[in-house]
Amino acid sequence: MNQITFSSYEELEQLLKEKFYKKAKFIGLSDEEIQLSIIYKKKAKDLWDKHNCQQIIEQYGTVTIEAWMDEEGNRRTKRGRPRKEKSEKLSFPLHVRLDEESFKKLNNYAKEHDVNCSTAIRMILKNL
Repeated sequence: MNQITFSSYEELEQLLKEKFYKKAKFIGLSDEEIQLSIIYKKKAKDLWDKHNCQQIIEQYGTVTIEAWMDEEGNRRTKRGRPRKEKSEKLSFPLHVRLDEESFKKLNNYAKEHDVNCSTAIRMILKNL
């Protein structure tokens, strides 16, 4: 997530205008179609009014919004967790039967380290 700070309505409108033009060019709209559309102005006004930005600027001097962007500054198309590297994925499920004593030892180890049983087993295996 990326934070964007602005100190006036004009800055917010300019930000949304640039975002709109970039998206419109990407989907193939012509310059005439882009000029006719003023969607970004309505979005800017709605965002400004919905979050009381003028009041926040008067009180604090700036407003900061969070945008879903990756490390290169491109808008992320999917929300949620970032993808794991292949080396980080846990790909091998394992079912193990334990006697009561072994199970209690594993549970105690997991509680001591404040992890679940699966993580405790991985920790024990790494220490071998």
